[in-house]
Amino acid sequence: MDEPLIDLVKKAQKPAPVLTPESLLGVLRRGPQTIGELAARFAASTTVIQDLLVAMRDDGANVLNLGDTWRVVHQPAPRATEFIYESRPDNTYTFGVASDQHLCSKYERLDVLNDLYDWFEQEGVDRVFNAGNWIDGDDIKNQHDVAVWGFEPQVDYCVAHYPQRRGIATYAVWGEDHEGWYSRREALDVGRFVERRFRDNGRTDWHDLGFMEAGVSLVNANSGAVAPPLVVMHPGGGSSYAFSYRPQKIVEGLQGGEKPSVLLIGHYHKLSFNLIRSVWTIQSGCCQDQTPFMRKKGLDAHIGGLIVTLTQDPETGAIAGCDISMRQFFNRGYSNNRWSRSGPVAKPEKTRMG
Repeated sequence: MDEPLIDLVKKAQKPAPVLTPESLLGVLRRGPQTIGELAARFAASTTVIQDLLVAMRDDGANVLNLGDTWRVVHQPAPRATEFIYESRPDNTYTFGVASDQHLCSKYERLDVLNDLYDWFEQEGVDRVFNAGNWIDGDDIKNQHDVAVWGFEPQVDYCVAHYPQRRGIATYAVWGEDHEGWYSRREALDVGRFVERRFRDNGRTDWHDLGFMEAGVSLVNANSGAVAPPLVVMHPGGGSSYAFSYRPQKIVEGLQGGEKPSVLLIGHYHKLSFNLIRSVWTIQSGCCQDQTPFMRKKGLDAHIGGLIVTLTQDPETGAIAGCDISMRQFFNRGYSNNRWSRSGPVAKPEKTRMG
């Protein structure tokens, strides 16, 4: 006997899925949707859908509104906003540089990172610029080299272990690789998510500068004159035959009128200082031992950081001087099972030449 029509209709009607950030993100992963389409799918009002999408974006989800549709993107756009950095009364800027920590790597150097922040504190530094790769991420490329797996576990490790010193704030960009791998896979604005996690744990000393690069306006406290910005950058590509070659090509490739006053470059794990086309160009070093990948490629790691003092002409705003103090760290006994890809790494004794 045939079923009554009303029973067939009831069977054909599927209940609306439960509306959560995860379910909404899952739908958007399958393709762009309008607010109306999402409201119909979840049996919710367009206002509820709109408010949830905005809240998700603010929390770090890479959801983007383009025209009438919302969609998932796997990399955010670099920040358009420039951050303000005001000089000291004597027309100088003094800041620390510590980058490429690769926390959660078996080759991380938390001892070095903490030593650098102790040095910054002793020297009266009030801010540190970090040029990215503050966590190692996890991917097929480093699957034998990480000690902590998963996005949130690595973020929590970073929040728990990244140094905090009285009066010092850290301003960090994030890269396309390592922490950026999570952005590609999970559709997250990793920098915004991590900043929020720091805040949730009572830490106001970490500030997200955005994806890949950020401009920081150098404003003179006495005259208000503004220099071309300080740019913090995490570029891509591999190292070159000469340490200065990659910074040189980056600056040479900048379009006329787009040159910064100062360029801080992460990614290459090198410490260097050059004046290129009137740009004070600094490579930021790293806080990670040479990895098996780097050793295989013949790439050494410059473990350490810097304190930078800029001198500004109050009339023109030009950055007329740049003084650098570097700290480099060394290892002993590399052969002490340090290159094991199957278990924990035997940490070397720390040495430093100031």
